[in-house]
Order: sequence, then C-alpha cells, then structure tokens
Amino acid sequence: MIYVGIALGILLIIGIIVLLMWSYKNKYDFLFIKIKEADNNLDILLQKKEEILFKLVPILEKAKIKDIPLVIKLKSKRLDHHELYNELMELTKEFLELIDDYEGKLDMDKLEPLLDKLNENENDLRAALKYYNENGEKVNYLAHKFPANIVNIFSHYQNVELYKLEKREYFDNRVEEIK
Repeated sequence: MIYVGIALGILLIIGIIVLLMWSYKNKYDFLFIKIKEADNNLDILLQKKEEILFKLVPILEKAKIKDIPLVIKLKSKRLDHHELYNELMELTKEFLELIDDYEGKLDMDKLEPLLDKLNENENDLRAALKYYNENGEKVNYLAHKFPANIVNIFSHYQNVELYKLEKREYFDNRVEEIK
C-alpha cells in the first residue's frame, strides 16, 4: 500500500513538472508568434519609409541640391530588419537636415504631404518597434528564469535581438509659419 502511495506521489510530481514545462513552452510559442507578427509589420513599415524617401529624391533634385543621400544603395544591400532600420533612420536624418538647410529652394507644396507621411510612418514604426521590444524582452527574461530556462535549453530558443529606439526631432515647417 505504501508503494502505491509513493508511486502516485511520483506520478503527481512528474505530471506537475510536465504541465509546468508545457505551459512555459506555450508562453515561448505565443511570444514568438507576437514577435513574428511585429516583424511582419516592421517589414511593411520599413518598405513604406523607403518608398517615401525615394519620393523625396526627385523633389530635392529639382531644387538642384547636391549631396542627396543615396537611397538606391539600400536596394542592392541584403540587410536584415535591424540593419535596414538603422540605415533608414540615418537616411531620414540626412534628408531632414537637407530639407531644413534648403527650405527656401524646395517646393513645399509637394514636400509637405511626404513629410506628413514620413512622420506618420515614424509613429507607426515606433509603435511596432515598442511592441516587438516588449515581447522580445519577455522572451529574453524567460530564457534566464527558472524553470523556463530548462524549456529554453531543450527547445533551442534563441534570445531576441532588440531594436535601439532613437528619439528624432520631427520636422515641421508649420512651426516657423506660426512664429
């Protein structure tokens, strides 16, 4: 009789461990689904940002501005989302500096809608990056938390590389008009 009690106790403990591991595996899977969703959104938003920057080039060329950043070079590079994000942020910064420097030469009627789209894209991109980073931080936390780290070891989950969010001054020429 005592052996049956011990056997049932061992089975109960094994059952609890299996349920615990299964629940952590489900947490990992759910977080990776969220990260994949955010990654897909980021892909779309980064493509839109790149298209907006492409549309800025003819306006700057028409104003005979030299030293226009080469957006075309991004097409030839094979970049992951992190590298593309960093490149696009640098290009955006360069474009906005050029626009600020040559504001009097530029056709602001054509430029304003593109800048509005760029700012809107930036807001959407920031929200998607925040969502991605929040879920990535949860995965990275679980990878070091007991007993979830055991599931991580057996399932070979990788830590998630997080985005570095940069603050950007928004370009808005209407501020000058108000003054």
